[in-house]
Amino acid sequence: MSKTLSNILTVFKVAKVIAKVAYILTIIGAVGCLIGALVSPMLYDFMPELSEDLDISWLYSAYISGTVACIGATVLLILSEKYFKNVLNAGTPFTFEGAKECFRLGIASLIISVAVSIISGIAVGVALLLSGIESLDSDFSMSVSLSSGLFYIFLSMIFKYGAELQKDADDKAAQDEQEFQIENL
Repeated sequence: MSKTLSNILTVFKVAKVIAKVAYILTIIGAVGCLIGALVSPMLYDFMPELSEDLDISWLYSAYISGTVACIGATVLLILSEKYFKNVLNAGTPFTFEGAKECFRLGIASLIISVAVSIISGIAVGVALLLSGIESLDSDFSMSVSLSSGLFYIFLSMIFKYGAELQKDADDKAAQDEQEFQIENL
């Protein structure tokens, strides 16, 4: 194994660990948002001064948006960890199957990013309607997820090209070996 491939696989090992840790943290985040949604009405009863500054429908929209974002991130991290694991098992990212999986991961990232933004926007819209607030200064975009989706798609093209080069080299080596055996008969 070349030093460069070894370094690439080390990056994939680190990415797999980071994906696993982030996956656990996003689950904790989703549970935290759900607990916040359940506890908020009780806080209003115990601390009436909160109701002067915060509208409960705005809080619920934030909890819903946070939960949806965490669930979307969890799904992406599960898919990412699976991809990293498959690359490590293959011993290289330069396989046709690996490139295809990387491409699918990019598409999934784009779809989940858009879905999370739409659902969060709907939650905020409902909160605005229910609360009578004219606007909220909040950003529920998933631009990081969009960027990572495009990056995965770009990487998949590089990995597919690498797989094509490897296949061509393997075919050439097999042809040379066959010619050598014919000459030595």
